[in-house]
Amino acid sequence: MSSNYKNGDCRQSLKKMIDFQLRVDPRILRGILPELEKTFVRASKSSGVGFACPSPLDEDFADAWESGLREEFLNDRKSLAKMLRSQKFQHGYVEVEENEAEDLLRSITEMRLALREHSLSEFSDEALESGEIELKLQKSSDKIGYFAYLVMAEIQENLISRIS
Repeated sequence: MSSNYKNGDCRQSLKKMIDFQLRVDPRILRGILPELEKTFVRASKSSGVGFACPSPLDEDFADAWESGLREEFLNDRKSLAKMLRSQKFQHGYVEVEENEAEDLLRSITEMRLALREHSLSEFSDEALESGEIELKLQKSSDKIGYFAYLVMAEIQENLISRIS
């Protein structure tokens, strides 16, 4: 609950929040945070996923299309940055404003794709999605990437179940 002091009056405003606790030991979470931050920075430097403009011959429309996509990617990434930098997240709690949940979902999807591409490229999509990876045989960097991937998947699943 926050207070709004405008024109001398005080009004309480309620923001609907989605919050839940992850099923992961906070020590593991703190261990993967550097990988998540590194992946976030790497993904943020990319121009984003290219979506073909439906009318590329119309320059004004194409410019507006690209500008709109850049703005959406920026909003998505802001919601993810907010979650990653939250003190609660370091202890296994996710808290997001309900109106930012879809932005966060899109950004987590981008994060998982970046993790697959840069940290987990030697694993098949099938092995990652099924969980059929023999962790004992993997390098520590692969384990960290995999745990980061799993935590992002858990957050996605929880968000989807709460906004559905």
